Amino acid sequence: MARRRLCWRRRRDTREDWFLDKFAATTFTDPEEPAYQPTASRLLCGLRLAFDPTLPTHYYWLACVSLAILYNVLMVIGRAVFWELDKLTASWFAIDYICDAIYLLDTVIHIHEGYLEQGLMVKDSHMLRAHYFRSDHWHYDLLSLLPTDLAYYWWTPGSCSYQRLPCPVIVRLNRLFRLPRMWEWFDRTETATSYPNAFRICKVVMAILVLIHWNACLYFAISYAIGFGSDNWVYNITGARNESLAHQYIYSFYWSTLTLTTIGETPQPEIDAEYLFVVADFLAGVLIFATIVGNIGSMISNMNVARVDFQNKMDGVKQYMAFRKVSGELEARVIRWFAYTWAESGALDEEHVLSSLPDKLKAEIAIRVHLDTLRKVRIFQDCEPGLLEALVLKLRLQVFSPGDYICRKGDVGKEMYIVKRGRLQVVADDGTTVLATLSAGSVFGEVSVLEIAGNRTGNRRTANVRALGYSDLFCLAKRDLWEALADYPDARATLTERGCQLLRKDGLLDEEVFSNAQNTQQSLEDTVRQLEGTVDMLQNRLQAVLSDLGQDQAQMRQRLARLETRVEAGASELSEQSDGLSDSDDSDDDSSDASVRNYDDVIYGVVRSSPVRRRTRSQSVERPPSARATSEPRSASLRERRPDRPDRPDN
Repeated sequence: MARRRLCWRRRRDTREDWFLDKFAATTFTDPEEPAYQPTASRLLCGLRLAFDPTLPTHYYWLACVSLAILYNVLMVIGRAVFWELDKLTASWFAIDYICDAIYLLDTVIHIHEGYLEQGLMVKDSHMLRAHYFRSDHWHYDLLSLLPTDLAYYWWTPGSCSYQRLPCPVIVRLNRLFRLPRMWEWFDRTETATSYPNAFRICKVVMAILVLIHWNACLYFAISYAIGFGSDNWVYNITGARNESLAHQYIYSFYWSTLTLTTIGETPQPEIDAEYLFVVADFLAGVLIFATIVGNIGSMISNMNVARVDFQNKMDGVKQYMAFRKVSGELEARVIRWFAYTWAESGALDEEHVLSSLPDKLKAEIAIRVHLDTLRKVRIFQDCEPGLLEALVLKLRLQVFSPGDYICRKGDVGKEMYIVKRGRLQVVADDGTTVLATLSAGSVFGEVSVLEIAGNRTGNRRTANVRALGYSDLFCLAKRDLWEALADYPDARATLTERGCQLLRKDGLLDEEVFSNAQNTQQSLEDTVRQLEGTVDMLQNRLQAVLSDLGQDQAQMRQRLARLETRVEAGASELSEQSDGLSDSDDSDDDSSDASVRNYDDVIYGVVRSSPVRRRTRSQSVERPPSARATSEPRSASLRERRPDRPDRPDN
């Protein structure tokens, strides 16, 4: 029995993986271009170095680097001031140089970190190094790697005491230039975590503790500079308890906390340097801590914004019901519905939350979130991925209370339903006889929205469906269903066939009307295809006619241009001759007649040879020959001599 259950579980897991892989996005593979493939590095023995910053391993590496940076932030200044803390020389050296090794390895990784170009991850080593040195990161990495520990050769570690501060470890302050890498890890964690507000609060608390720690170290260093025990304000080192490291640090931390939080219950300063330091601390506390406290308050408010918004909605509904004097039983049902909605989903508005995502990602998220329900729906198991994405984006989640009727027999069907959670009952008209029970994955209401020809009930509901308890149902509107099925005829035929089976089982399908409608639909589809072919042919012919018309218009423009050129040439020649006639008063009639004859030859020759005049004769009213013959020339001298010409043409 145990073996059988194990085999069944393996088979079920295989089915789940198959269903998920069918509708999930395919795994991305890098293109074959050289820029997007890692290349061998000559500096590192031919290793193919290219690190993808989006991988989880890179995130974990940044966490390790952040720990090394945090160690230097806390311990370099602490060991430089509290000499008792710096006496564990061998242990500190080991940790210091482990952190330096992490820094060095992080520099190699940082140089070869991939970056996006045209949306693709560049992995070519040469391009990665060039991109790194074009940025400002390499300055900070170089400064943090400078071997300042060489100063230990002249400044021996462990030589500091209450008479000689700071300790030689202060030369390692350049390790703090690596802080941008820790901020990068903070940003990635805040983006990736499911609790960003809680992480922000933890980050702010850590920043407060670091500031208090640094200020405590400064207070202890100023006490050394002024002189331990020289007045009541500085730290008094005399006494067995005051000489211990724990008391020194705890008192300094206490003093720093009181000062930065502006509580002010600290010893009164006595000299100018002490006053200046306390004033600076007070100002820093007012500015920094006011900002920090304000940010923490805003974060806490954001953590409860969903609850406050939900509570405001519920209060508004309760006030409305009290104003309209709604019965107590209905009011209790409404309040229970609100309580159930908050307990199950936190009153999340999925459409608003996912509105910024593209449809592809929204569909894939919905498939993974509602995978258990969608896998049980039969029509989704055999449908195409595109149809499932289209349908999932159109599904709307509705919550029904116990005893609510989802639909009643005879109602006009406008939606179909898919059960996500809960149990439903199909009851008879008396409301007590249970005909069937529906559970998660069940589909009902599809018969009334499919508009099957021959359905004796039309688009009316054929059964009463009632919620047994709180039930979450996916609602798919009739219009949305047909829009999704328009491009998937196979799925439409499958869904129609299932609806026909349900109708045949209840005797509600008229087979003759259904077969006639199928034949009519096929003939209509053939007619539509023929019309589409005819329209395509007419479009091709129209394009050919338009092309010929364009060529004719181009030729017409060329002929008109030539005609205008010839007319302008004749007019210019005529003007030159008329000017010559007007300037010479003693010219004889023969020369005038010759000029007039030349003018007539030019004008009438142009007109007779014009193809436009011959083509447009039927579209315009042409003057008679006599009118053309008696037209007045533009020159005054020609108007005087032209009536005396014996050889004037008649037409």
